[in-house]
Amino acid sequence: PVDKYRVRKKFPLPPTIWDGEQKTHCFKERTRSLLREWYLQDPYPNPTKKRELAKATGLNPTQVGNWFKNRRQRDRAAAAKNR
Repeated sequence: PVDKYRVRKKFPLPPTIWDGEQKTHCFKERTRSLLREWYLQDPYPNPTKKRELAKATGLNPTQVGNWFKNRRQRDRAAAAKNR
């Protein structure tokens, strides 16, 4: 019943406008690479490490925590998909 209200299902965007693969990044590449390096060492940083990372990247501790949370979730989803 809800599908009749889903406009994008009825009228999908043409491939010339959107190919479905566009990625946007909120943080600069340097920041993301630093976060990835720390993530490989410890995917569950404590609040002290989060504050250190926040200072090093120019983000706030909440943003750092959210990045780690999202990254762990994406890794779990990718692992589940590959099974």
